[in-house]
Amino acid sequence: MRKLFPILLIGTLSMLFAEVFSGASQMWFINGWGILVTFPLYLAHVLFFLGIALKTGKTSLSQLYLFGVIFALYEAWITKVLWAGYMDSEGPNAGTFLGVGLTEFPVLTFFWHPIMSFIVPILVFEILTGKVLSGHEWILKKTRRKTSLIVIFLILVATFIANGNGFNIVFANASFLGTIAIVILFLHLSKGASITDLEFGKRGFGLLSLYLLLLYIITFIYLLPDRIPTTITPYLTIAVFYAIPIALIYKSEWTGVYVETPEPYSYSKKDLATFLPISVLAVSFACLMPDISPGILAVTYFLLLLVGTLLFLWIVYTTSKKIISVR
Repeated sequence: MRKLFPILLIGTLSMLFAEVFSGASQMWFINGWGILVTFPLYLAHVLFFLGIALKTGKTSLSQLYLFGVIFALYEAWITKVLWAGYMDSEGPNAGTFLGVGLTEFPVLTFFWHPIMSFIVPILVFEILTGKVLSGHEWILKKTRRKTSLIVIFLILVATFIANGNGFNIVFANASFLGTIAIVILFLHLSKGASITDLEFGKRGFGLLSLYLLLLYIITFIYLLPDRIPTTITPYLTIAVFYAIPIALIYKSEWTGVYVETPEPYSYSKKDLATFLPISVLAVSFACLMPDISPGILAVTYFLLLLVGTLLFLWIVYTTSKKIISVR
């Protein structure tokens, strides 16, 4: 029971940043599919990959990013988005390359899921609990530049929330603020929690692994079967992008699992509270500008594609360089 509420907290944070911020889930907390399928999906993935990171002592941000890339590949087996396009589209936005969506694959695999579904929820969890894994302190240290980038990102991504909610200002804010309310509730019930509380024992981790395996198999076969590829190329591409992060994680150095208090002048709950009204205002303005917001969304999407691809290449390069230098 002591671990229950921290577990629900990290799952809600993943839903907030992955699904609510993208506009993919609208008021998921009063929707059967959101509660029974989407929420457990994100919760299980975060717990599974964070659990492996904690068990193996590979918890640096670069290593977590690589775990996040593997996390993202669920989109191939469950939703089939990586090769068939988003749910509301008739196919990939800009066609395919090597069997996967030319835009969908890099945005989701290199940026959205590694960062928004995995790393950001972990970092916010650390801020909220006041206990930080060693090696994460530098990213949580407060600077004007980081704060400016966060605010700009919140303004840009507000167009995703507005678009996903049909530019309905009530629904968009209800989806966002409703999820925030759930975060606050679980945080209140998670007093004294630490990121290490999210690590399962052998039996729990075994059940978690079984759940994900069955989820992948059942949804691949029965959810949108018309999206299943009939050629081998998409499978080979996905296999390569499983192999790269797995190999780099395996060969990378052990960083350990040490929980520390945040450094002075790090981001705090007070800072997160400050970002809240900024997000609400940004979402509201995005809803009130349905003619302008889609253009901002398109530019932002392209920027995420570019940033994600460069980030992936940089982490692969730096991690490989460290591995070679150790040898």
